[in-house]
Amino acid sequence: MLSPHRVYMLAADHRRQWEEWCDARSIPRARIAEAKRLALDAFLLARDRSTAVKEYGALLVDEQYASAVIADAMNAGVTVGTPAEKAGAFPLAWATEPLERALTGAFVKVLVRYRPDDDEGIVQEQWAHLEALQAWCRREGKPLVVEVLVSRRQEPEDEFEASGRPAMLAGFIGAASRRGVSPEFWKIEGTLSREGARRIDRAIAADPGCRQIILGKAADLATIDRWFAAAAASTTAVGFAIGRSLFWEASAAFLAGATTADQAAADIAANYLQLVDAWQRSRAE
Repeated sequence: MLSPHRVYMLAADHRRQWEEWCDARSIPRARIAEAKRLALDAFLLARDRSTAVKEYGALLVDEQYASAVIADAMNAGVTVGTPAEKAGAFPLAWATEPLERALTGAFVKVLVRYRPDDDEGIVQEQWAHLEALQAWCRREGKPLVVEVLVSRRQEPEDEFEASGRPAMLAGFIGAASRRGVSPEFWKIEGTLSREGARRIDRAIAADPGCRQIILGKAADLATIDRWFAAAAASTTAVGFAIGRSLFWEASAAFLAGATTADQAAADIAANYLQLVDAWQRSRAE
């Protein structure tokens, strides 16, 4: 089960990105399952080496390409979760019908996309989906992780990163709270701005049952380290849920025949442990 005190999540539920990558290289999509297997192998390597991963580690993978991996992970005692959303869909749509077929893990993650000028019909449809999913998770006793991605409007990129994105995220989280949508975890884009991190933290802290985990969006590990530092004073921030930054390069090299499965898993495990160390260092400082 996910701990409210610390979460180190290796997020490997990517589907659309792998489909596009495979299609561009005439690699069969069926091989995406091998990338999912690498994620589990890497997680188990890291767990063997780290008491922090053993206690707080989690794996996020999808039923679409990783049903066998999910079963093996659960048998190995891994805290594993699955995504609810259909990959790449906007507005939010479910990965399968009925939804329960996708939600076989110990926790549920869902991704929503948001910007304040979205059509009102889309906004209300997404809220209805989130409310229904939260109700299902509570009936089943599964923690809910809500990932929010927001889009830049007209402001310069630096301004958006420092204040625009944090303001939009805080606004969405506040609106969710007013509607009674209060996931156990918000999966939030990192920021280099300490004030931006504080703004997000205040919005999440308004609901005492919610925590924050930071997502990666394929950023390099040095940038993620700086995000962790900016969030060091955030009382709601308890860890991360990061994927492509950890596994993409090694997994792609394996699928392209440039490295072995063992080496790829070892490289992913090393990246994962580096982020665990970075998070712990940011808390100590």
